[in-house]
Amino acid sequence: MMMTPEAFARNGIIPPPSTHSTLRMNEKLSSGYFELDPKSAPGSPLAVDDERARLIDTISQILEKQDFLMHLARAWHAFGLPVHRMEANLLNVAKYLDIDACFFSVPGLTLISFGDPDTHSSETHIVRASDGYDMHRLEQVNQISRRLRKGEASVHESIRDIEVVMATAPIYPWYLRLMFSFVQSFFASMTLFHDSWREGLLAGGLGIMVGAFELLSSSHLTIGYLLNVVPPLIVALVAALLSDHICFAAVPMAASLNLLPGLGLALAMMELSSNNVICGTVRLVSATMTSFMLGWSTTVGYNLGMAILGKEGESTGLSSECEGLSMLWWILFVPCLSAGFAVWFKVHWKQWPVVIFARSAIGFM
Repeated sequence: MMMTPEAFARNGIIPPPSTHSTLRMNEKLSSGYFELDPKSAPGSPLAVDDERARLIDTISQILEKQDFLMHLARAWHAFGLPVHRMEANLLNVAKYLDIDACFFSVPGLTLISFGDPDTHSSETHIVRASDGYDMHRLEQVNQISRRLRKGEASVHESIRDIEVVMATAPIYPWYLRLMFSFVQSFFASMTLFHDSWREGLLAGGLGIMVGAFELLSSSHLTIGYLLNVVPPLIVALVAALLSDHICFAAVPMAASLNLLPGLGLALAMMELSSNNVICGTVRLVSATMTSFMLGWSTTVGYNLGMAILGKEGESTGLSSECEGLSMLWWILFVPCLSAGFAVWFKVHWKQWPVVIFARSAIGFM
C-alpha cells in the first residue's frame, strides 16, 4: 500500500517519491545537513527529528507542486487548449510555484523537465493525453489555475479540483450530442452547401451515423483508426445509390461535417504564426492526411454505388449545382447551426447567446 508523506513522517522514514528527491535527501543526510538546535543538549535527537520532519515537508510540497503541473498539462491536452498557449501558461504557473521546470508540447504529448539546482540534476516526465474539445471543462480548469495564482486555493485543493473535473462526465449526454449531429449536418447542408429539404434530411440522417462513429471512437481504439475511412465511405455509398433522386454533390460533405479538418488547419496556422514550428507542422500534416483519407473514402463509396447501379464511369451529380432554398432561411438556419456546434464542442448553455451571436455574425458576413 502506498504511504503518504505524512505517514512517512509519523514513522520517521524518509519517503522515496522520486529519484531526484531521494538523491537530495541522501546528500543532505550524508553531508551532515541536519544541525542541532543550539538550545538543545549536544547529541539530542530532538533537533534532528525536527529538521528531518521539516525537510520531509519541504520535499512533499515540491512534489505536490510538480504533480499539479502534470495534472494541469494532462487536463489542458484533454480539453483542447492550443499548444502554444499551454506552454506559456504552464511556465507562468511554474514560476508562481517557484518550480524550476521547462515544457515541450506536441499534440497529445507534453514533456516536463524538473530541475534540481542543489544536485545539478533533472527529472523528465512524459504526460500523454488524447486531444479532445470540451469548452466547459476547459474553462473550469482555467478557473482552477487562476484561483491558485490568486492565492484563493492551495496546491492540494487545486489537484483535487482537477481530478474532479477530469472524472466528471461531459455536460451534454451522448444522446443529445447524437441528436445535434443531425442538427449540424442538416443546417450545414441547407446553408453551406445550398441543398434543398430532401438533401438536408438525408445529410442529417447520415450525420447521425457519423456522430455515432465519433462517439464510439472515443472509447474504442479500433473504431478511432477507421473514423476517417468507414463513415465517409458509407455516406458516399448511400448518397450515390440515391443519386437519381437527390443532388449528390454536397450530401457527403454536410454529413461528414465533423470529420472535416478545418479546425485542425486553423490550429496549425495559429501554431505556425506563434513560431511553434514543430507543433504547427504536425497539425498541418495531420489535417492534410485527413483530407486525403476523406477524399479517398468518398471516391471509393461513390464508385461502388455507381457500380451497383450499373452506371460505372458516370459522374452523375458530381458537377451539378443544387437548387437551394432562399437565403432568407439563413436567418433561422445559421443560429441553429451555431447551436449544433456549441453542443458538439460542449460549450456551457449559459455561453450559448455569445457563441450563437458571434458565429451568426461571421456566417452572415
